[in-house]
Amino acid sequence: QAAARVSSPPSVPARESPSVATMAGLLLRAQRLAPAGRIAAVRAYGTSLPIPTPPPGTGVVFHSGMQPPKYSLSNPKWFGILFAMNVGAYWGHYFYLNFLMRPNPPNPPRDPENTGAPERHMHAVDDE
Repeated sequence: QAAARVSSPPSVPARESPSVATMAGLLLRAQRLAPAGRIAAVRAYGTSLPIPTPPPGTGVVFHSGMQPPKYSLSNPKWFGILFAMNVGAYWGHYFYLNFLMRPNPPNPPRDPENTGAPERHMHAVDDE
């Protein structure tokens, strides 16, 4: 019977940090490729998935004009409703506190016979 040999994983070389010359070269290349020294912001719209194509001769399938959004508000309408809801919440709270809720009764007058401080605290340890 031959003993199975266990091999150690191959050593992976440590990744070295890029040199100053490499970084300077990359910076110069980026400035040269960008128009007028400004890097243009590139935004990626769309999807990385394959886009299905309709069969030839069918035209545009499911045009966006056929499916308008069910509920759509413009910015002025949306923020107007948001402002009205916020004002309504504050006014409703004010109305409830001042007109619907009963005020707290005043504190009762103090007992003249009560001097205030007890002779011994009720939770004191009995070490006597």
